Amino acid sequence: MSDQDGHQVLTYPQAVDALRSITAQIRRLEDELAAAITEHADSEAAYRSQFAFQLRKHRDEGLAMEHAVAAARAEISVLDRDRIKAEHRIKLTLERLEDRRGERASLNALVRWASRAGGGDE
Repeated sequence: MSDQDGHQVLTYPQAVDALRSITAQIRRLEDELAAAITEHADSEAAYRSQFAFQLRKHRDEGLAMEHAVAAARAEISVLDRDRIKAEHRIKLTLERLEDRRGERASLNALVRWASRAGGGDE
């Protein structure tokens, strides 16, 4: 379907299909977000547990608190990296989810417009 200026316009059924597709993408992203939150919680727990263990170990070895903290952090740097990556995965997924929800709102408006414009019969 084209408008009076020759621009391609979605028919009502095409708009509904697009709306269903974007809704499915949103559901997948919501599942990804739930997984990312779980991953972050798990990585945070592992980091804190190992930090406490390493800190206690270095304090028992006689290191001053400041040195024990630095040594503990150095020994668990991989866990810290994993924790930071998991946090950023949440942020990225939230941004993608927000984008898809914005697209869905636009598509909803398009479906309403197509319905009023008579595109629902094609």
